[in-house]
Amino acid sequence: MTTRALSSRSRYAAIGLIAGGLLFSPGCVSWFHEEEPTAMIDTSPADWELSRVVGDLTVPVGIGPAKIQGISMVVGLDNTGSDPPPSPLQEALINEMRIRKIANPNTELASPRTSLAIAEALIPAGARAGDRVDIRVLTPRDSETTSLAGGWMLEVALSESAVLEGRLRKGETFVRGHGAILTDDIREGRDDSELLPKRGVILGGGVLKKDRPLGLAMGANDVSIQASARVGQAINGRFFSYQNGGGKTGVANPVDDKKIELRVHPKYYENVPRFVRVVRYIPIGDTTEERLQRIANAEAELLIPESAEAGAMKLEALGKDSLESLKTGLVSKSPLVRFCAAEALAYLDDAEAIPTLTEAARSQSEFRHRAFLAMGTLDELTVIDELEGLLHCESVEARYGAFETLLKKTGKAPVIRGVDMKGKFVFHSIRTNSPPLLHFRLTERAEVVVFGDAIPVKSDAVVLMPKGLTIAGTPDGKIKVTRVVAGRENRTFMCEPTVGEVIKGLVDADSDYPEVMKAIYNLKSQGAIDAMVRSDAMASNDRVYYLDREDDEDSEFWSEGDSEEEAVAEDMADADPEEIASSEKSDEKSWWQFW
Repeated sequence: MTTRALSSRSRYAAIGLIAGGLLFSPGCVSWFHEEEPTAMIDTSPADWELSRVVGDLTVPVGIGPAKIQGISMVVGLDNTGSDPPPSPLQEALINEMRIRKIANPNTELASPRTSLAIAEALIPAGARAGDRVDIRVLTPRDSETTSLAGGWMLEVALSESAVLEGRLRKGETFVRGHGAILTDDIREGRDDSELLPKRGVILGGGVLKKDRPLGLAMGANDVSIQASARVGQAINGRFFSYQNGGGKTGVANPVDDKKIELRVHPKYYENVPRFVRVVRYIPIGDTTEERLQRIANAEAELLIPESAEAGAMKLEALGKDSLESLKTGLVSKSPLVRFCAAEALAYLDDAEAIPTLTEAARSQSEFRHRAFLAMGTLDELTVIDELEGLLHCESVEARYGAFETLLKKTGKAPVIRGVDMKGKFVFHSIRTNSPPLLHFRLTERAEVVVFGDAIPVKSDAVVLMPKGLTIAGTPDGKIKVTRVVAGRENRTFMCEPTVGEVIKGLVDADSDYPEVMKAIYNLKSQGAIDAMVRSDAMASNDRVYYLDREDDEDSEFWSEGDSEEEAVAEDMADADPEEIASSEKSDEKSWWQFW
């Protein structure tokens, strides 16, 4: 039997060029046949004047991540650094250090406590000035540095860069950042490769200095001021926001006859790919009758599982007029149809989406990522209650997904309020009646979340770590954290035997986020912590949903609890290899000059 699979990843990266329509011309006119005067003039409408959709006339541009780079010095290494060999990178870094008035730059770079390192960042489409991004850190190929563990990267400026005529040439700076490096051996929990300690990431360490454009390019056969303006008018009729003064402003700006700039609508800040797809379904030039027919056609698509996703987004593109059609999908027998209908309703801010999305977030792993994104767009207070309820799920993904969605919606709500740990990371303690869980974030921000009250730490463990850090139990059941530094007085902190108190003690002992994470994992490996310890347990956005299994009432086609990874592995084993490859393929684009 042929298996039909629909991936939940938005396949927007492989959008082809749109073929334009034919322009009509009067052709040759016979001198021997008298034509009516109007017959000799082309009165056919131009393509853009016909009832079409934005995607028929335009191609998205700037939708892939843009890669930028920089170089800087990593300090604070435990004698694992190296003196970089002469190269354009070394020359550029020394020049930068001189500009910053760093004394004896060559001597500083030669120290085993420092290392030259390359910084990289991928900037997503639609990113805004002030957004934080991860900075990827790696040593050059010819570097003798053995580890970046414990290192701190000094401020780095990231831009488009290239080596030309033996010198490093840089463009405009788009990101600046610095911070503690979380090395890949800690992130991946592996020590089987010499490369892993030489690479790492600064979580949320970069700050974007300017907006990253997103736009539409007019198709080759549709280039004209009139067409560009008409497309912009259609988009702004559907998507607009309010300025500080209260006035409406559209998201589309027709720059000229070839391009239209797009600002991401606030509802879609967390889901730019969906915004692009919905924009491309916005109709241009519909009459009332044509609009009604378009709604009817899209509703029919919605109710068929194979076309439900496209049908839902077509209705979403039509706005509030399509609410009743979308609600017909909520009572479908197909889980996929129900979910697609609820997802679109959420982006239209309709509360009837909440029950279906809540159930998807709780128990339907294929839809979980998208369900939380959709729930995050709803302004209803009911959605807050549902998200707080999901904090008690057995599924680790569901619990953390609910936490993250609440954090983005109501960052200061008492149930999730965090404590700043001396600027090194944020610590959250969540009361829950589910099994205790300790979660570390590996992307976007340094964060520790404890689900459960006072998770105990056994006092019979002893953990010895680099930089003179020791964690050990005491006879009276306490936990002692000690930092020994040559030439300085030993520092000792006595902690109650709970995870939260031990983490506070580590911070008092000057541990940064990577060191805290490694210490907790060491305690877990020694059996001192019974609770689950997870990292980045977030729902994936590229899981496969199998339509064939909807017909099998006994089929477990949704994974629950903590077995999601195994279920997805089985799904991926049966999926089309080309589909898997295309979903994982990187789509790095050029930087700001994308037109």
